[in-house]
Parts: sequence; C-alpha cells; structure tokens
Amino acid sequence: MRPENTFASPTSPAGQRGVARALMLAPALLLLANFPVSANDTDWQLRSEEEQVLIYTREVEGSDFHAVKATARINAGSDQLSALMGDGSECAPWRAMCKSSRVLEVLSEQERHVYMVLDLPWPISDRDIVMKTTTTIDRESRTATIDLQSADSAHPPQKYVRAATNGQMKIAEIGPDQVEFTYIMHADLGGDLPAGTVNSQLVDRTHKDIRTLKKLAES
Repeated sequence: MRPENTFASPTSPAGQRGVARALMLAPALLLLANFPVSANDTDWQLRSEEEQVLIYTREVEGSDFHAVKATARINAGSDQLSALMGDGSECAPWRAMCKSSRVLEVLSEQERHVYMVLDLPWPISDRDIVMKTTTTIDRESRTATIDLQSADSAHPPQKYVRAATNGQMKIAEIGPDQVEFTYIMHADLGGDLPAGTVNSQLVDRTHKDIRTLKKLAES
C-alpha cells in the first residue's frame, strides 16, 4: 500500500507528527557558513541545467567560498522525498560526502542539534560540523522549510577541522505526486583549504547529489 501523503491531512495528529519527524531531521543533506540565505534572492547565477535540476552559485560577502542553490522538480510524493532525508542518526544514501551523522540533542519537536563528519577527498582532511536545525511547516502553502545554522558550542572540538555552516532546504508540494525541492548552502571549511578548489567543484558535486536524490525518490 502506498504511504499516506504527509501533507494530505493538515489536521491529522499522525500526519503532523509524520511530516515533522521526516523533515525536521533532514540535516543528512548538509554541507553548508554564517550568512543570510533566501530562495528568493535575485543575485544567483545559473551554472547548470540538466535533468530538471538547476544549479546556481553566487559570491558571499566576507567569504572566499561561494554559495550554491539547487532547485529540482521531483516526481514523487512529499512523503517519499521526506523519507530519503533521514533522521539525522545516519547519513542519507544520496549524500556522497557524508561520512557519519548523529543527533546530539532534541531541543523541541521542531529543533535539534546534529553532529556530522564530512568525508573529503585526499589530501584534504575530513571536516566536522555541528548544526541546529529548525523546521517550519506551512500547511496552507503545503511547504516545509528547514533552516540550519552552526552550533559549535553544542559539541566540543574533535579530531577534525570544524566547518562553519548555515543553509536552508524547502520541500513544496505542487501536486499529488510532484514536489519542488530547493537546497541552499554555503560552507567555510576552515583550515588552509584554498577556496578556489572548493568553488571549482561546487556545481558538479551538488548536481550529483541532487540527481541521486531525484532518482531514489522517483524509483
């Protein structure tokens, strides 16, 4: 039997709990630094458009690292896409650079702290990130938004170089079996890593992750 659509019944307690669990735990997506992000900003430059996945980049004031935004139309229900986000306790199957992920603390039904280790290609050393995730669900517009920000004080330094993170994800239901997914991120990976190395690979890496997500959701 096909799972019930998570946005289908706004007044259903089970439906509210289901979408909250699936979406507020979504940090298994992330490689995101502290700057304001908005899907409506107009200074994004389109860099790639393939397989209904659009990738944009932009410069960020005060940082040498570029921000990236991806938008994708995905032919799947919001419940199917939400399930692929994971619950923060392990890496999502489509997230290539995630080495490990776990929930540090549940702050409320909408907020939690998550710790993630990023698997970076040799000779770059791996990074870790500590983030706070906050989820807002708008049942009128049938949209779920997940805001993320660094929360270094929530977990002491480990053996990894720590990255600074900030970003936003949005799932908007546009039909019974179609959603629009928006993914915005910026990362300051710390250490002495040249920003040009990261910027040159940003579009390709993001496109691969979103394309894999789309394929898994639609399969």
